[in-house]
Amino acid sequence: MNRSFEELVALAESPDATHDTFTRDECLLATRQYAALNREALRREHADGASGSNIVHLLSDTADDVVRGIYHFALASLGLHRAVQSRVALCALGGYGRGELSPFSDLDISLLYEGPLDEHIRAINGFLIPFFWDSGFVVGYSIHSIHEANELASDDILTFTRFLESRHLAGDSMVFARLKLHIRELQSGPLAEKFIEQKVRDRYETLTTEHRDMYAPEPNIKENAGGLRDFHTALWLLMISYGITTLDEAVAQGIISQDEHLSLIDAVDLMWRIRNEMHFHAGRAEDRLTYANQLHIAEAFGYVPGPSVRLFMQDYYTAAGKLRRFMRLTARACSPNTNINLPDSGMPIAQDYVIENGELYVGVGDTQWFFHSPTRLMEVFWICARHKVPLSHGVERMVTASLDLVNDAFRESDVVRRFFLAICNHPLQAGHALRQAASVGLLGRYIPEFADVDNVIRYADFHSFPVGEHTLRAIESLANLDSVPGAVGRCLREAIENLSDPYILVLAILFHDLGKVHGDVHVEESVKLTRQICERIAIDEGDTERIAFLVQHHILMTTISQYRDIDDEDIVESFSDTMQNEYRLRALFLLSYADLSAVAPGVWNEWKGALLLQLYLRAVKRLLGRAETSGDEYWKSSKADEVRESAPPELRAHVDVHLQGLNQRYF
Repeated sequence: MNRSFEELVALAESPDATHDTFTRDECLLATRQYAALNREALRREHADGASGSNIVHLLSDTADDVVRGIYHFALASLGLHRAVQSRVALCALGGYGRGELSPFSDLDISLLYEGPLDEHIRAINGFLIPFFWDSGFVVGYSIHSIHEANELASDDILTFTRFLESRHLAGDSMVFARLKLHIRELQSGPLAEKFIEQKVRDRYETLTTEHRDMYAPEPNIKENAGGLRDFHTALWLLMISYGITTLDEAVAQGIISQDEHLSLIDAVDLMWRIRNEMHFHAGRAEDRLTYANQLHIAEAFGYVPGPSVRLFMQDYYTAAGKLRRFMRLTARACSPNTNINLPDSGMPIAQDYVIENGELYVGVGDTQWFFHSPTRLMEVFWICARHKVPLSHGVERMVTASLDLVNDAFRESDVVRRFFLAICNHPLQAGHALRQAASVGLLGRYIPEFADVDNVIRYADFHSFPVGEHTLRAIESLANLDSVPGAVGRCLREAIENLSDPYILVLAILFHDLGKVHGDVHVEESVKLTRQICERIAIDEGDTERIAFLVQHHILMTTISQYRDIDDEDIVESFSDTMQNEYRLRALFLLSYADLSAVAPGVWNEWKGALLLQLYLRAVKRLLGRAETSGDEYWKSSKADEVRESAPPELRAHVDVHLQGLNQRYF
């Protein structure tokens, strides 16, 4: 029975592995099978509408497994575990170094070593080169000593660029770290200015005539103006000038806005999806959008027969325009003193959506508009949130008819996640957009756990609405804080205005009652489902914990304020210890209000609000050593004025001192 690639790699990694543990032919066959099976699985995911970005990252992960496995085969076959393991490192360069690999792109790999090029290094090099090629990959391979690699990177901008995004794959990490340390030194040295100037010139002044026209009839998706090269060059410039490595960091430093960020992510994802389709279809590397490729992709992506190619190319040129503008913006930000002419790329020729008569219209005349790019199903609700407009009836029907596109690939899509979190990060508009998403079935498809509990009714704690309706009303209540009177309203508004990452709060509200699908006792099940959803849609571990904490404790503040003595310092101290920080306290204060206000008509009232506020202010004082303002002091209330008027004249001078010594609960 043939041993699998994973089994052979595990054997090769064993310190006891020797040259007769397996044969080269056995390892080669297993490697080719492993790579082919994974590539075919990813081809099926792509055909099912998976995000283009997800596919290139998963292809890179597969290549990582293969490269590391081949490296261990080499060490075991040559008996070199101890002889070279502390002297060599394999690293990925270029696009592969970024973790982005199209189906038939080259693997750009370098073998780095320290010390002399002795027989051991030559032996491992001699094993790796033919094995890489025989395994079915097209490999761009090089071997350098650390000293040589450092010199080349210092003298040659092309080599510096390849090493700029290098990534350790196998071998000794300290060997690789010495190269990266030198690259970082170069990033802040004289080479940096030369690098920026040359890269900007490469994309403008010296760009070949063939690739200069963004609207070329048969553009190269990688090299043309508006192609992937623009996007990656812009990231290189940001890396050199600002130390930025991701678009998220560009937003954090104010280089681009959140809206621009999402627009770029969407454009890049389309570019990757197009490139992946060309590679898979051709069975080789293919980057030119020939007329034949345009026709094939328009059909593969489900564009309407007849004008399909025109509609597809409109979407392509729109995405290219976004990438070209990003390149121009970055060039200006990173080389403000350049004399290079940076022309405007012009507006995209296609308009994806229009607001007319207070309603949102998309894909006019194209019933397959969502099929061309399934991520648009979430994007339209982000647009609803931004502009606070409803979908037109026609668009609602288009969304409903396209719900079969919401599969596992859609739920795991990075682009979809970003649009979803962008919706939730606008708490005053999130309820409007999420209710629409729920009404047409998208929210339940994207988060099946919400669909499971949507129409479930639990009458415990005076709930009058089904769980789904209660949840949506709770999120919508965040938009109604202006209608909450008095000090409670002011503190709630201050809390939400000062709440960083408000999507944490919105997601906690969305998830807090999901456990009721199994009964009224639901908190632990809600936490479990929260973690399950966060893992599926790739919310990072830190944010998952913040959301899970709020779900875990979503009834704590209400319970303590209404059923415990909040004048008891021990109770307040215990509650404050649970909160630990001001962020948790603010978020739970808002969640408690939202939850109570959506239970049933009349459940939220000023008395319950005052109790919540008192506990909130006491906890703030515990956590920060100060109390947040709640407006006029409570001893200046109308009830306090009545006490003053009722007091005998000779005692009125002492009333204020007496009132200030009382607790707010008296008022």
